[in-house]
Amino acid sequence: MKQIKLLSATLLILFILNSCNKTPHDKIMGSWDITKIENPKIEDTDIDAFKELNKEALDNEVFTFTEEKVTKKLPEASEGTWEMDEAGTILTIDWGEGDIMSPHSYTIKALTNDNLIIEEDFDDFIITTTFEKVK
Repeated sequence: MKQIKLLSATLLILFILNSCNKTPHDKIMGSWDITKIENPKIEDTDIDAFKELNKEALDNEVFTFTEEKVTKKLPEASEGTWEMDEAGTILTIDWGEGDIMSPHSYTIKALTNDNLIIEEDFDDFIITTTFEKVK
């Protein structure tokens, strides 16, 4: 009986340690719902237009990362490729020829099992996008 308890405790500890040691690549896998889009440099007079422009993305957009692909629904269903640097600080998404801005390079400001915050620098302004993991 003691051996079974010891084995169970050992397996539980190994499971906990393994789940805590997810790489950034592992953490980003899955579906992410956009919860906030910010532009800190936006003029007060443009805030309402910025919010309206991003309303559909906030209400409906989900990015899904699989081992080799990333998909999104807006402005139309798209599939692209993604990669992350080894340190987990830069995320690059290429939506292909249909997106004249591709590839997009994002700085990962935060990445946990449940939250992702990325920034895209457009020289004149920075867009910060916050995601929550879809459960």
